[in-house]
Amino acid sequence: MRLAPSSRSLAAMLAAALFAAPGALAAGAERPLTEQQYLDIPGIGRVPIPLPPGARVFSPQRRPTAPVEPELAPERAPQTARDSLDDLIRRLSLAESEEEESALAQAIGRLWARSASPTVDLLMRRALVAVGIGADALALDLFDRIVILEPEWAEALVGRANVRIALGDLDGAERDLESALRLEPRRFDALGALGALRERAGASARALEAYRRARALDPRREEWRKAEERLRLEVEGRDI
Repeated sequence: MRLAPSSRSLAAMLAAALFAAPGALAAGAERPLTEQQYLDIPGIGRVPIPLPPGARVFSPQRRPTAPVEPELAPERAPQTARDSLDDLIRRLSLAESEEEESALAQAIGRLWARSASPTVDLLMRRALVAVGIGADALALDLFDRIVILEPEWAEALVGRANVRIALGDLDGAERDLESALRLEPRRFDALGALGALRERAGASARALEAYRRARALDPRREEWRKAEERLRLEVEGRDI
């Protein structure tokens, strides 16, 4: 199942599910285009990128200012250097407010986004630059390289799924999400995106199953709650 590359509405709808919660896109800092009109890609070389006036790209020389995240009570604030992923995910399932849910989801995402290789980190930054400027074919090539280097890293598969959605390759995106979930079954972002893909394809029962798994991990996500209720009525009917 493939759509024309111009079909980007689904990509926009799913981008938040794939990337926003983990917060892995903030991997570099911005640099004016007057200083850089190309990307230096390991294994590819210097790649010119057509960019609109006033656009900005990421530069690996500077780290970005950390995004402002909702504050939690000190005893509940995520301490990613100390807390284990298991503990953060457990706390996410028990979050008592949207602010707490958002902060915990971002903390979990930062752990998921850690690779064990500086080369992979550099390739990921370049891939995310390409995603940000809409150079989807280049981004796909970079994610392919990352997956080859780190085949057991779910983050790379989730990232490649997002690019495949933008390119209209929904079957490929679904395969990547399913592979990511085999590596890390608690990727609630991948489960939410998988639910949206399956629902769009008319596989309502399988979409419902994905949304329910996502909500078991992150029950406060409102769009997943609405999707589960909508599909429950469709698949299981109303209670008598």
